[in-house]
Amino acid sequence: MIHVIAKPQNSSRVEAFVALHQAGLWRWLRALGCEAARAEEHCQDALLAGLHHQVQDLDAEDASRWLRRTAKNLFLMQLRREKRRPKFVAFDELDAAWQSLGGDADGGSTALTALNRCLLALAPRDRELISRRYEQRDSRASIATALGVSDAGVKQALRRVRDKLRLCVQRRVNLDDRESNEPTGSNPRTSP
Repeated sequence: MIHVIAKPQNSSRVEAFVALHQAGLWRWLRALGCEAARAEEHCQDALLAGLHHQVQDLDAEDASRWLRRTAKNLFLMQLRREKRRPKFVAFDELDAAWQSLGGDADGGSTALTALNRCLLALAPRDRELISRRYEQRDSRASIATALGVSDAGVKQALRRVRDKLRLCVQRRVNLDDRESNEPTGSNPRTSP
């Protein structure tokens, strides 16, 4: 149940709060396995609840954590009502990964940019494998047939490529963090 916001809010402050958290919150819900349309609904409900509880008065990272917890609970309640189970149940691991990649600070934008760069750096066959599985939603069996390998071979190749992408994203996010903390004017590639 969404509560009515009792205290009038400064519209520019509300807009800034929503703009800061909406994309990251939606990405978080999608990472949990929530369908896109439902993620949009839960995102809006969590933002309204946050405004009701004046979460916008917290610092951005605390507000993000509060909103993520609220959105996760809304998603889990939806699944319970539908008598379904979440596809991903290691929420603590996902939460730790989200935080390690700076998701609270920028809504996952840095990690998403890093992922896109890492995808472009993959070998063509690895890119095709990822595209078929995650963009085109092909089954492992159909990928195996198309590529002329076994189902187990596709499973192993996907695991290898996902591991490669995870490490690449972590390196790029850490590199971006180090570069953003460098004093202006210094070149991290020439500095000791």
